[in-house]
Amino acid sequence: MEGKFSDFSQLKSLRKSMEKGESPAAAGTAQPRRQRTIVHRSIHEEHARNEGYSKGMKVRMMDTNDEATITGFREGCFELTYPDGLTFTATKGEFIVINKEEDQALYRSMPSSIRKHKEQNDLRKSATSGEKIVDLHLERIPGSESIPEWAALDYQMDFFRRTIRENLKHKGRKLIFIHGFGDGRLRDAVRRELDETFALSCTYQYGTADNYGPGTVIVTIR
Repeated sequence: MEGKFSDFSQLKSLRKSMEKGESPAAAGTAQPRRQRTIVHRSIHEEHARNEGYSKGMKVRMMDTNDEATITGFREGCFELTYPDGLTFTATKGEFIVINKEEDQALYRSMPSSIRKHKEQNDLRKSATSGEKIVDLHLERIPGSESIPEWAALDYQMDFFRRTIRENLKHKGRKLIFIHGFGDGRLRDAVRRELDETFALSCTYQYGTADNYGPGTVIVTIR
């Protein structure tokens, strides 16, 4: 009798709640069990993870020395994204994973005499090099941390002009400026400055897939 009375009470409560327009849940009925969602990784991502690659890893391109981030995996290649948002694909042999902590640890482990010799060689190499790569992205320009967005383009252009003027004494030197893609304002401003201000002191050409890559302009000091 007790069990029947319990069932009848529940039925009576359910009927009363339905008359009031309440949901069965409000009357104390059991909620349906929520199913767990299982996320399956693609076979390409699993294969890459087995080789030690994962999304978010920073890499450096072998041909241009540009840095990018792994953002996806495809059959036989990786999806990489530059800081300016440009996404492209590359095979494993076209980039290396950046591990700054390992690089710094290796450098610190060198004997001081070897380390000093390396620093001197690096300075000598940069002084005699016939080309120089200059990244115009705001986050790559020293002292840009506090620059507001509305002043970003002026700051980038000041850095661009200063770099050219500092290199005018090096006849024949190539300055590879990375302006990226974005909305095109920086690219147009750079080319306008080259045409109107530096036309007599240098020449320039647009970067291509075979020559430093798109998103660059190659300036040669006269």
